Amino acid sequence: MEGTLKRRISFFTGYQDKWFVLADDGNIKQFERQPTETNQKPKWTMNIILADVTTKDDGIRFVVTASNGRTLKLKAPNTEEREKWIKLFKIINEKHFPLIYSKKEDKGGFGAKAEEQKNVVHSEVSSAEKRSQELFKNMSLKPKRNYTMVAAIDFGSAYSGTAFSSKSDFTRNPLHICVMEGVGKISTMSTKIPTVLLLNPDKKFEAFGNEAEEKYARLTINDPQYANQCYYFTRFKMQLYNNRNLKKSLTIKDISGKKEMKAVDVFAACIEYLKNATFTRAKEQIPSLEEEDIHWVLTVPAIWTEAARQFMIDAAEKSGIYEDNLTLALEPEAAALCCRSLEIEKKDKGQSPQLGSFSPGSRFLVVDLGGGTVDITANEVMTTGQIKEIHSASGGPWGGNMINTKMWSLLREIFGTEVVSTFSLNNRDDYLDLVRDIERQKRSFNSDSKCTIELPSSLIIEVKKSNPDMVAEKYKGKAEIKKKKLQIIPEVLKSIFKESIDKIIGYVQKLLNEPETSKVKSILLVGGYASCGLLVHAIKEHFNHLTVICPLQPDVIVLKGAVIMGHMETPVVGRMAKYHYGIALAGGEQKSNFDGSHTSFPTSPQEFYTIIPKGSPIQVNEVVTEYDFPIDVYQEEANIQIYASEDKQAPKLISEESCRKIGHIRIKLPRFRRTTKLRIVISNDETEFKVVAREEHTGKCFVGVCRFLD
Repeated sequence: MEGTLKRRISFFTGYQDKWFVLADDGNIKQFERQPTETNQKPKWTMNIILADVTTKDDGIRFVVTASNGRTLKLKAPNTEEREKWIKLFKIINEKHFPLIYSKKEDKGGFGAKAEEQKNVVHSEVSSAEKRSQELFKNMSLKPKRNYTMVAAIDFGSAYSGTAFSSKSDFTRNPLHICVMEGVGKISTMSTKIPTVLLLNPDKKFEAFGNEAEEKYARLTINDPQYANQCYYFTRFKMQLYNNRNLKKSLTIKDISGKKEMKAVDVFAACIEYLKNATFTRAKEQIPSLEEEDIHWVLTVPAIWTEAARQFMIDAAEKSGIYEDNLTLALEPEAAALCCRSLEIEKKDKGQSPQLGSFSPGSRFLVVDLGGGTVDITANEVMTTGQIKEIHSASGGPWGGNMINTKMWSLLREIFGTEVVSTFSLNNRDDYLDLVRDIERQKRSFNSDSKCTIELPSSLIIEVKKSNPDMVAEKYKGKAEIKKKKLQIIPEVLKSIFKESIDKIIGYVQKLLNEPETSKVKSILLVGGYASCGLLVHAIKEHFNHLTVICPLQPDVIVLKGAVIMGHMETPVVGRMAKYHYGIALAGGEQKSNFDGSHTSFPTSPQEFYTIIPKGSPIQVNEVVTEYDFPIDVYQEEANIQIYASEDKQAPKLISEESCRKIGHIRIKLPRFRRTTKLRIVISNDETEFKVVAREEHTGKCFVGVCRFLD
């Protein structure tokens, strides 16, 4: 069957007409228009065997969810056409798994042949079994498609940026990367744009970044009623870090505190804007470029939970980046790979590199000093140039935004809370100028000189109304206004930075005291906050026995590194488990071990069965753990709850306080007509867990979905 259906493309685009072909092999193929050639390559393909189909009440919309979790949101011309497609889905599934619908016990399912195979001992693995095992392994991995270009999105708490490079450019020089500078510009010198989103009253896109700030500022002056109806979001990324029980239904309030939207829609709108702007610029470089020719890399903090990472994947998909074209990159790891490339380039040019910090066998810390969080990883360079984690990622909410918050608190103390609030509300354009100046001063401040902030005339007028002396009594001698500039003595500024600097240094020192990091010789400082001279000086002074590296343009190191990671087949070979990961076992269950023995479990229904111990190495693209799972007659899916604990020792019961449910595994199955077992294999694909199950009698393999976000 083939024909036109509308497909939901993205948050901005909505539904678009596409031509779909549903083949007998269970693959539904998408084309831009009806193919003119028999072997024409489709734009997109999804297998619908064992897929779920849900319909909407309007009679035309339906959603196809594949067994691997991929979704296809469609709209038929009418109810009759929708039912034709759904009926064909069922017919194709009947063809592939007749035992689901078979009424005769002697056909399909597991007959005498299956029992016979169970009892026979083979001296060697059969060719069919070898093929099954190879299929099993391949299904557990997500190989990167052939692509023309890699593009990265560094979605930050305060600022965001994008960059890209073609495959041919990467082959010639991994650092030949185009970094988007603001709106409509490209340069090897990067200026990120604020992570600020403006939507109209109908929740349609208005602007992003500096343009959103300036447009909203103009609206508050020229059309305040319309401005109050708009949605203006800023500094919202930290809600994914702060929310321990993150749900996909999370909503976030806009700047007014009165209007709210689903957080996944807000993130999707931002990502889609950045994606579209980057694609437009990249297409200028390669006119024949299509969106499916790009492999996208989205950066996330290493200390984020699995649920937060899942959230970003869902937001990216809603923005029009399909999971097959997407990789998540942990920000500190991206930074490390970029810096290694920079050091190699210095060596090739005959300059003086600090290559010892990135030579094979060397160990180092990456301290990613972002706006919201400080992200710390400990890594080792392999002989292949890849890196592996030697201590699980850690950190905290001590980023540059902490300084911005304290700076505004200082202004309120100097001028008065009501004065600053009135100024901010009534003079939005001047307020934005002051925000930017504070950001510049934060990065350039050093311990020896006064901090000078240029004050808008509108703020000075408000201050004089309240206090002719301009400065609160408490700060006389510490702060003064000269020629419309506020000058603050170094001691006051040092106190603002003290908490953040102390927490960062204390945490890094604690990490260096761990046995796994005893051979660390260098510390790499990256991220926007690493531009702050006072912070960098304090870290270098405290860790003077180590090599402390702070590259030029530390705010774009993660972004460039993400592009490099996107080109590499397996940039990171292993990580360390942050938690004890486990599943709940019903009483009296027995699990098969791979040496042929069995492990019996007590009768308690609340047992925590460890599948990955805390601190154990997790090899990328390798099996992490595998175990057997019983399946009842006619069971249509296997659902396994995943639990985690941060305690030193794994819990015994899932009801213990330290143990919390973090996700679930779902495996869609044909309705087996006898009890059986699944051999479930969990592997790690870069930043995600992948699940594949093999039925013990037939050897049939099924892809599972590992979800950490409800």
